[in-house]
Amino acid sequence: MNRRRMHTTISLLLGGWLLGTIVVGFVAAENFWIIDRLLASEAHPAFERGIAALDAQTAAGEGRTLLRYLSSEMNRLYFRAWGGCEALLALALVLLAFGIRDKRLRIGFSVMLALVAVTELFLMPRIVEVGRALDFVPRSPAPPALATFGMLHAAYSALDLIKLLVGFSMAWLLLRPASSAERDS
Repeated sequence: MNRRRMHTTISLLLGGWLLGTIVVGFVAAENFWIIDRLLASEAHPAFERGIAALDAQTAAGEGRTLLRYLSSEMNRLYFRAWGGCEALLALALVLLAFGIRDKRLRIGFSVMLALVAVTELFLMPRIVEVGRALDFVPRSPAPPALATFGMLHAAYSALDLIKLLVGFSMAWLLLRPASSAERDS
């Protein structure tokens, strides 16, 4: 593959990765926010009747709990699928970066691959385990595992933010005008 085509391929893969990361984060947050918006608004009459009937059968308002459980399971699926995609993208970018002379790209993509490995191999399995243990546990008083989940989630979010920052710096390296030495090579 010639240098220009490789540069274009790397740019497209990186752009897709950065956009995917942002979209998955937005969708995951929105999955939870929409539950409270639906319950607070005048939603579809059949939805309102179903939630009212469910809540009438239980003392704790199980409608919201079941919807949050569904949202949690959807988010677990999305993050696992996206984690696999990230691993493939990172590996492809590291390999492709060896075709470009800029060592900073190889280092940056390797850092991103390492961050994906940490989040997917260590944090995500623990987040899923602790999250599932909390799915139907009352929140008042706050269960001790909630603090653990919060720390795991914060660590994942911090690493994801670092990964995004590294990715945007790699995009900047790819998009900046080439120096005369790079053009001549």
